Amino acid sequence: MFGIMGFLPFRGGSLVGAQSRSSHRCRGVIRLGVHLNRFKCQYNYLYDLEIFFMPINSSPSLEPSIATLCALRLGRVQIGITRASSDALSILAPRLIRESLITSLRQEGHEFTDSRFFAWYAGLETLTDGSRTTLRPPKALCQAILIEFQHSPWDALANASQRLQNAFFAPSDFNSGDDHEDAHTTIDEARRLIASLGTADDALPFQPIVTLFAAAAKTARFAREERSLDVFAGHAIEREQVGNSRWALDILAGQYLAPRHGLPIALPMPGLVTLPARSVEVLDAYSDDPPFSAEAVLSALHDALARLDHWLDEAESGSALLRSRLQDRRSSGRARDLARCLAGFGPLRGRQIEKLLGASRTGVGVIMGTLETSGLIATDSSRNATRICHFSPSDSSTSSQFHETSTFTPSTAAISEYEASMQAIDELLNRSSLGPSAG
Repeated sequence: MFGIMGFLPFRGGSLVGAQSRSSHRCRGVIRLGVHLNRFKCQYNYLYDLEIFFMPINSSPSLEPSIATLCALRLGRVQIGITRASSDALSILAPRLIRESLITSLRQEGHEFTDSRFFAWYAGLETLTDGSRTTLRPPKALCQAILIEFQHSPWDALANASQRLQNAFFAPSDFNSGDDHEDAHTTIDEARRLIASLGTADDALPFQPIVTLFAAAAKTARFAREERSLDVFAGHAIEREQVGNSRWALDILAGQYLAPRHGLPIALPMPGLVTLPARSVEVLDAYSDDPPFSAEAVLSALHDALARLDHWLDEAESGSALLRSRLQDRRSSGRARDLARCLAGFGPLRGRQIEKLLGASRTGVGVIMGTLETSGLIATDSSRNATRICHFSPSDSSTSSQFHETSTFTPSTAAISEYEASMQAIDELLNRSSLGPSAG
């Protein structure tokens, strides 16, 4: 059972930041080992701890270190994964695929909205209007990531990626066979880099992540580009950085951290390896010191864990809806599978759902009808009249009231009683209006 495993260094009576390098470690260390079975810790307890360690008007010396906040976030993720239902994990897996694909495309320099991504994934539009030819082709990139996820040690991720690859209808953009090969080569380089780091005996991810960032910064493939200037009309203009390939490290980071370095399962961590900008000083390329501070690396790790925590919260909310809306449904297996995918990944069109579930058009219609009746999904039409299905839970009380009203049929006796009552009211009103004039 995973617990909250964090280190809170104690110096001079105040909580301070944990330094990642051993030469800067504080001698007095308080180890937190709060285990679920012993204290019956609730999931939100760690959130309360994080708020508790952030006083509003405290001095900088009393503020929590980024290592402390990072340890608390890690504990929330550990507890959340441990307590997560199968529905929640089946929603989380396609959500991580979606976030990994979108983040990777944007890292490579593609500019698009989320809605445009879903339309492109369904084969309804191009990803962007007039992409630069120097960018990595988007479909080749996404196919390489989906294939990599199919070999994940986490079964939920492997199964979801296989289904979503079947529903991948984006228009072909391969300029040559080398585009697909280059994307796989990038992933292979990331795998070799991570394998070269070894397996340090550290239950926390702090030092391993610093090591990963430092190693990536020294490679030609993943290092941040040095700033350069172009002279245009007598003015020096900083050259725009087109993109980077550190997405390959993000999708493999979970396998590096799980389970030895604190992550419960091999979750991809999109947006983790940011490589903070170098300082002004010229750094020795052969030095063991990383070209950035440990605090900057831990801040990137904290942000990545916070995103995982948020996606896990949303997955739990979605799974609770599925349990409440589908518990009385007979043979709701494929309907539940579709609802999980829509809740995690996003909108899909009918043809995609057929490939996703391996069902006929008639069968998909029945499944979608079940989910619409349960108030879990909604459908609309794209600008080219294609029917799009998306996860859109309705208010259960409103939908049930509407259902009861629409199916209510009064009996003949009730109608007769109603008409008799209305006639009696009319007679009473007539007597009241005629009475005074008659007197």
